[in-house]
Amino acid sequence: MPAPAQGSVFSDVRVGGTHGAAIEALADLGVFTGTECGDGLFCPDQPVNRWVMAVWLIRVLGHEVKAPGTSRFADVEATEWWSPYAEELADRNISVGCETGPLRYCPDDPVTRAQMATFLFRAFGLDSAPPAGFTDTEGNDAHRTNIDALAAAGLTVGCGTDPLRYCPDDPVTRAQMATFLHRALLRQNEQTVEADSIVISDDVPDMNLVDVSSGVSVNLRSFVTGDKALLLWFWSPY
Repeated sequence: MPAPAQGSVFSDVRVGGTHGAAIEALADLGVFTGTECGDGLFCPDQPVNRWVMAVWLIRVLGHEVKAPGTSRFADVEATEWWSPYAEELADRNISVGCETGPLRYCPDDPVTRAQMATFLFRAFGLDSAPPAGFTDTEGNDAHRTNIDALAAAGLTVGCGTDPLRYCPDDPVTRAQMATFLHRALLRQNEQTVEADSIVISDDVPDMNLVDVSSGVSVNLRSFVTGDKALLLWFWSPY
């Protein structure tokens, strides 16, 4: 096993590796607390289980969870510390469980790549998209459109090329899941910044500005290009 890069949170994760930056970033946010596989270990190549997915996803979304109380799932003990995360996932319609009669969550089952696409599609409110061209998602009606949405959002490029494949039935490793979540979080943050951008005016005013020191006059409408403009006024008594 390669030695971890200096500053790595986990001894089995290389900061400079394919998934290292995403793992480190989410670790700094406390996403993995309580879900480590050992003392200082992340176990990047192990499949991510459904109970772990619930914890990571809710934390990345920034949602609060209630104290352990009751569980709607027959196979989840309400006393489990992570049970409120599964409940929150269900409350937000991100997961509907794995089986009914009785309702179960299958907490120890590994998450497949197809299931992961649906989790992220629902959690981050992704837009539907045209087929991405994956040759191995035919017949996967439950998740296919969500896989296409994941690709359109730039969260996945598939698992192979020539032909383009997604490998929907493969389990998602813990390292891969960290990268998927990190990409989704960055995308969400970028969209939030764009939505919060302040537009000062829709039109550039038709007016002349005069440099008092040189007497040069500039027409603001011809000087500022684009559809939007931010006009700043500087006043000096000298």
